[in-house]
Amino acid sequence: MIKDYFEFKSWVAILNASFFFLFIWLAIVLFSPAITKLANLSQFSDIYVPAFWVVVIWLAICEFGYTSLLYLPKGIALELHDDHIRVCSPTGMKKIPRKGVWGCKNSVHRMTRGKNSGLVIISVAPEYRVIGPYGFRINPRFHGASVVGEDEQTIVKKIRAWRKAKNC
Repeated sequence: MIKDYFEFKSWVAILNASFFFLFIWLAIVLFSPAITKLANLSQFSDIYVPAFWVVVIWLAICEFGYTSLLYLPKGIALELHDDHIRVCSPTGMKKIPRKGVWGCKNSVHRMTRGKNSGLVIISVAPEYRVIGPYGFRINPRFHGASVVGEDEQTIVKKIRAWRKAKNC
């Protein structure tokens, strides 16, 4: 039985998808001149600018593409059940039993800025980790501000309350 579930805001999904397609278009526009410049390569120092653009576009596609993939399984970010939790991942909703959830990291509020601002990071056992934006296995995470009617602080409090519930 579902105790609580959280859905993503649809406009955030549209925004992330548009950024993803914008960066794909940007990659096509920037790579065609870079390839012709590589064909006329005269010095080794000429390769720095195309290499820089390749890295920037790759990072942008990884970040925006990953966050776009999280919205695909029916737009649901998180489901809290009596005996397990279901978390969004790029491959669909991942079922994690209560004993596999170790807790929820202290969320960094989005107004404080920083690398992890606005993220809800659920600490899980190593066998329940999901694939991250760069291909490594990481703890499930999503932006708390992209959930309807919630922010990162309230979601973390609800996950911690669910984990500490004694009735299961």
